[in-house]
Amino acid sequence: MSQKYDPQRPTVAGNAKSPLERLKGSVQYYDKPFEPVDSEHWEADFLEPNNAVSPGEVPTHIAPTGTRYIRIREVPIRLQDGFVRYLTGAGCPVVENEDGPLAYEIDWLEWRQHRRPDRIAAHNSEETGVAVMHTFPTIAQEWRLSDTDMAALLEINIDSYRKWTATPLQASLTAEQLERASNLLGIYRSLTLLFPQEEGRQRWLHHLIDNAPFGGLSPMELMNRGGLSALRSLRGYLDAQRKVGLA
Repeated sequence: MSQKYDPQRPTVAGNAKSPLERLKGSVQYYDKPFEPVDSEHWEADFLEPNNAVSPGEVPTHIAPTGTRYIRIREVPIRLQDGFVRYLTGAGCPVVENEDGPLAYEIDWLEWRQHRRPDRIAAHNSEETGVAVMHTFPTIAQEWRLSDTDMAALLEINIDSYRKWTATPLQASLTAEQLERASNLLGIYRSLTLLFPQEEGRQRWLHHLIDNAPFGGLSPMELMNRGGLSALRSLRGYLDAQRKVGLA
């Protein structure tokens, strides 16, 4: 008997790398790790002595919505000041029944792995903008989005989006636009791992889901309506679901 398709129950079997390899091949003029273009470096954990912590020393917590976060008070005292300075201007999660300052897990990982030692400088780097504008037409094609749709997700003027995808070296993205790009890349990568087949990714993106953070919307509707906070929530949700399968 054939198994009924459940768009919220993906399998992780199969060759999940081929879409990432295709995406990687679309990037030019950029030779540093950037999510998820270089899959070998996506989860790289190259700790340097001044940020080093023992495995499990700073536990990751998962909110009911799937958001992965850490508690600042659980960061070793010797590292707290530096990490808090790094978070200046960054969004922080709000989780029910948590009474202390929190940080997104991805910010903790990026800081301690020195992926972005200067948050603002990295967000405004020319080479990062070039990588974004080379990469996103590939994602738009796979997700079957128009230029207008993708420009809206990145919150880039449509004329600028078309100009920068045609000539990426001219791209000049704001910190928020690059944060949107980072979250969208994280979403893309998680979907590629959860749904090895493109058809499965398409169905899930447009499937109505009742539970949080969707509230009856499809993932694509959530991204279109919810702004940057929705992109963060969806990324955190998918990061968590990679370990258990979508529920």
